[in-house]
Amino acid sequence: MQRSLLAFAMAAAILVMGTTVSTGQRVISPAKPAPARRVAPKAAPTAVQKELQRNLVLADGLRGRLPRGADLNAAAGGFRRLELFVATVHASNNLDIPFSELKRRIVNDGMTLGQALQDIRPKSRYWAEARRAEDDAAAAIRTSESLIANR
Repeated sequence: MQRSLLAFAMAAAILVMGTTVSTGQRVISPAKPAPARRVAPKAAPTAVQKELQRNLVLADGLRGRLPRGADLNAAAGGFRRLELFVATVHASNNLDIPFSELKRRIVNDGMTLGQALQDIRPKSRYWAEARRAEDDAAAAIRTSESLIANR
């Protein structure tokens, strides 16, 4: 019993160390290494992400409205239009709704901003709030563009 336990412990140690040992009867070799992991290439930035990289004034304004520690590029991922992304950030801030909840409904579920607000807060004035966020977004974009043009 002790002899087989000792043989098992030695075999385990040999496997962990990764060396090949001949015992006379059979060869114990280390396990084959796992194949190299493929690193997914970084996805090309979307049009919204490119626009935010170009318009630093707007990007800085939006960073302050996102949750602390949130990555602006990651937050903008999935949105097809800059206006919708900025309006979603504004609506999230205006109504104290987590940005991630609004984004999921808009990007993944294909809802409009008004539908997403209705889904989260059915008793609110969701269409008026969506319109307010869209107006705030248009003003923020317009202001940032004029500041860039005057530099």
